[in-house]
Amino acid sequence: MSLSSEVQATDEQFLTEILSLLDVDEGRLPLSGDLPQPKLRKLRPHPESDIVVRPKRIRKEPTPRVRNKAKIELLRHEVKGLEAVLASLQNSSRGATTVERRRAASLWRIIAMKQSHERQLAEQRNMGLRRMLFEQFSLTRSLTHVLDEWTNLPSTDLSLSASHCFCTCLK
Repeated sequence: MSLSSEVQATDEQFLTEILSLLDVDEGRLPLSGDLPQPKLRKLRPHPESDIVVRPKRIRKEPTPRVRNKAKIELLRHEVKGLEAVLASLQNSSRGATTVERRRAASLWRIIAMKQSHERQLAEQRNMGLRRMLFEQFSLTRSLTHVLDEWTNLPSTDLSLSASHCFCTCLK
């Protein structure tokens, strides 16, 4: 046999073994030449004492894929709820802007009225203080004028007038 025929025989044998493992009909494959029949192996049956019927395994914890799916569904539900809340807040804020503007305008008026009242009170107090200052100024001027006259009197009259004043004050 030549090298190519040996390779072909080895390939055919390998192919038949693979096909026998795959349970494929030989009639459906176009193979050339005689194919050796695969040897069937006998399987030993397990003793009956070894056969234990196990119940299906019940998973206690969901797999990561199932957990992730549940998380995704939960988040989608939460997104829908938050979008609804956002929409309601946006609708209410449109109405609230008008209310806020009215409130701001009324607050502005209240503040302006308060400041105006405080200004009027300050002006009245200022006028009263000016009046008092003018009265004190005129009193000071009149006292200065009296003292100037007193100092212009002759010195003898000064002693008499001082004693006269002292005597009249004691009576």
